Amino acid sequence: MNSVSKPDWLQYTLAVLGFATCSAFCVTSQAAAQDAEALAKELNNPGAAKATLNFSLTHRTYDGDLPGASGQESTTLRFRPVFPFKLQNGDNLIFRPALTYAKDFPVFDSAAGRFRGEDGWLDIPFDVLYAWQNGDWTLGVGAVGSIPVGNSLSSDNWLLGPSFVAVKTTNWGLFGIFPSHNEKVGGSGPSTSLTSFQYFAFASIGNGWLIGTDPIITYNWEATSSEAWTFPVTLNVNKTTEIGGLPFKLAFIAEKNLQAPDRFAQDTRFEFQISPVVTNPFQRNPPLPSVDAATRAAVLAPISRY
Repeated sequence: MNSVSKPDWLQYTLAVLGFATCSAFCVTSQAAAQDAEALAKELNNPGAAKATLNFSLTHRTYDGDLPGASGQESTTLRFRPVFPFKLQNGDNLIFRPALTYAKDFPVFDSAAGRFRGEDGWLDIPFDVLYAWQNGDWTLGVGAVGSIPVGNSLSSDNWLLGPSFVAVKTTNWGLFGIFPSHNEKVGGSGPSTSLTSFQYFAFASIGNGWLIGTDPIITYNWEATSSEAWTFPVTLNVNKTTEIGGLPFKLAFIAEKNLQAPDRFAQDTRFEFQISPVVTNPFQRNPPLPSVDAATRAAVLAPISRY
């Protein structure tokens, strides 16, 4: 591991977190409190149609049976834009890719019997979701996958599989599930079959603040029973506000794995996110929804008398 660069990255992480915390408390939103709360709920709904540019800075620690596993750390910077496309029928088609750069990513050198830290891009995960509203529920079906980047940190696998989302928005907040499955469909890496189940619940505590949990439980079908399950607990605190007239979501996430592969796995995760809300550059003028028969008749009624 690169012991010289770690303090610099940790100091940078703390500085960004401090700035974000100050911004969340000090910047006064120009929107009404109820509007901020409605937007906050929408930004925490994976099936909602808000275009955002999500930047995440994450610090991880690791544990396991391999020599030196408990001393490993890494820092990643991720850019995950959300591009929602409004359809003529009022439903949404949402595309979310993610670009991640890792610093000191731990790689075990079996020949040397120790870890080394590597810097570089990680594989590119993505999901495509077709979502629609059904009363207070947001429902969606889609696909998830991953594209290999072809470097020493890549899995060298193309992954693809189905996904589903169901989210209920309430007066007090929102809750839902987002299960998915990734299967190897190409590439030269090892066989991969991974099922993920995300559940989440957020409570609104006023003025655009939400507090809740959104862990992702995973099961690796290619692993032995002791290596298959990953079960984390997560605390997510986020604030929706305006900075310079632009809506932002600021979030801090802390996570601890209660169950993880014995050989080597993430132990803790501390993440800061900053997400400006923008206009989808690929659909600046969404189509207007179709007018229903009753509305059309009401509009044409005064004209039909002449």
